[in-house]
Amino acid sequence: MLVVKKMPKEMSEYLMKRVSMFLYLLIASSLSASGQIDTSRMVSFFMHVESETLSNYKIVAFTLKTPEGSDIDWQSGWIRPLQQDSDTRYLIKADVPAEISTSIDELECTGIAKNSYSMWNWLRAKDKRTLKIPYGGVDLSVIKLEIRSDPKGAEVYMVPIRVWDKLFSDTKLERSIEDMELYKVNTSVTDTFVRIDQTVFKIIFHANGRFKTITHRPLPQSVEPVQSVSVQF
Repeated sequence: MLVVKKMPKEMSEYLMKRVSMFLYLLIASSLSASGQIDTSRMVSFFMHVESETLSNYKIVAFTLKTPEGSDIDWQSGWIRPLQQDSDTRYLIKADVPAEISTSIDELECTGIAKNSYSMWNWLRAKDKRTLKIPYGGVDLSVIKLEIRSDPKGAEVYMVPIRVWDKLFSDTKLERSIEDMELYKVNTSVTDTFVRIDQTVFKIIFHANGRFKTITHRPLPQSVEPVQSVSVQF
């Protein structure tokens, strides 16, 4: 007859603690993995944000984050404006994780303003050098612009037409391409897509040392929510 010896109490408690710790780590790891965001798949959003007029301060950047209570917790780094349309209106390019772009309708926006650094402001101790100003929500439900080329594999840059006319229209693209990095579509190569508002863009396609450009004037989203552009090399 097989005789099973009873495990000492100390050993039994030790094993139970080890098993409990293993299960805890397993569950924690699973929860952590489920909350991770895949930043290898990003979507470029070209959109306007509003600010307020600030005396002695200048808006230098914006940040975006998922709203409080969202299932996904994400925050961007500083986003430099692509252009300033007025004292309070700025165009930005935000590279947003794809899973956020399909599951969340808006992001919370914060403006980053820096002091003008005049001697008078520097002497006034109460003046802080940087301000963070919350502006509420930024709508992500904007036009989807599909971008295609034949053959595929072209890099894409989207330059607001006002910036293009001012900085790039009279220069050779071969010399300007490095200066356009700020306007590069994050998903990089065609075929791809971006999200835009009704800003007019000069779109630059670059492949194997060759360039193609096209001007896109978006229709209202209510008229055509999905639009497309394409070129052939």
